[in-house]
Amino acid sequence: MAKNYKNKINLFFCINSLQNGGAEKQLNYLSNYLSLKHNIHIFTLEKSVYNYKFNSNIKIYNLDNLYYLFFFIKKLLTLKPKVVFLILPKAYFYFGSILIFFPHIKCVLMRRSLNYYQKNIIFKYYEIFLHKFTYFFICNSYSSKKNLISSEYVGRNNIMVIDNFIKLTKYSTRKKKNLKFKILCIANFYKYKGHYLLLKSLSLIKDIPWELHLLGQSRDLSINQIKKISRELNIEKRVKYLKKIKKEYSYPYYSLGVLFSETESFPNAILEYFSLKLPVLAFNVGDISRLINIKNGSLLNKRNPNHVAMKINELYLDKNLDNKSKFSFSSIKKFSNTQKTLEKYNQFIEKLCVE
Repeated sequence: MAKNYKNKINLFFCINSLQNGGAEKQLNYLSNYLSLKHNIHIFTLEKSVYNYKFNSNIKIYNLDNLYYLFFFIKKLLTLKPKVVFLILPKAYFYFGSILIFFPHIKCVLMRRSLNYYQKNIIFKYYEIFLHKFTYFFICNSYSSKKNLISSEYVGRNNIMVIDNFIKLTKYSTRKKKNLKFKILCIANFYKYKGHYLLLKSLSLIKDIPWELHLLGQSRDLSINQIKKISRELNIEKRVKYLKKIKKEYSYPYYSLGVLFSETESFPNAILEYFSLKLPVLAFNVGDISRLINIKNGSLLNKRNPNHVAMKINELYLDKNLDNKSKFSFSSIKKFSNTQKTLEKYNQFIEKLCVE
């Protein structure tokens, strides 16, 4: 029997912005799904262009100055949300601080990365302080859960792990392999994503007809800075910039997907590579070893340009690259189940609302 959602509840989601990114994409999927059953309100800390299509019944508010934080408080008082989800550290610090004064509202932190930013001791201990007022924690990896338990003193019974997911698109495959060894890197231009290491490593490879394609947006690194680094390394002509993924980008049009982030424990980018049938080269951090193995790619254990260059060369010469591509595509079905994941969130919310 179908469930009756006549008595919809108000759910708040708070995030830094709605620009392109893994957290933003997950929120887009989740809020569109939940908006069919509940009233969804999204609050951001930046006024920016939305890069994802949200259902028309979802209310989005850009709180980009002090006045709008009072607006958020007004919404808490008038709409009386049952649950407020906080996504990414900045949103947790801002909105989590306000929610201290609303103990009757269930506050849920969605932790998406390892706590690398807590190298700043003030951030670390203030976040631990906020945890005392947070009702529950959802992580996208077991490594993030371990962080919360071992170094942030959160009880394991207050944490749930829900994997990332993407909507699978059917991509066509070109019959002939591209003459160049095309490498795809899906990552916004943050320093921690390792773009400099990737470029430096590729500059050491002289005997492979490689070509790097970058898909991302400027953050604490700009595209112009990336171009400058490429020029200084004398590889500028071999680095291309993409605006979106096209259907023909599936293997063997691209030969390899790379992820050089040192903090992301279960990145959306790897799921994107799986959907494109790409073998993956990534650093062994967090839950990456749960996603990548010798069957569908290769893991890196050293952040050393010579080591990285050697691994790329090995993959170029790998006669089993076609088989790695097949295993990569089969991995998407193992690690990304859209309907199952969305229903996990829905069941979690329903349980919270009756407690």
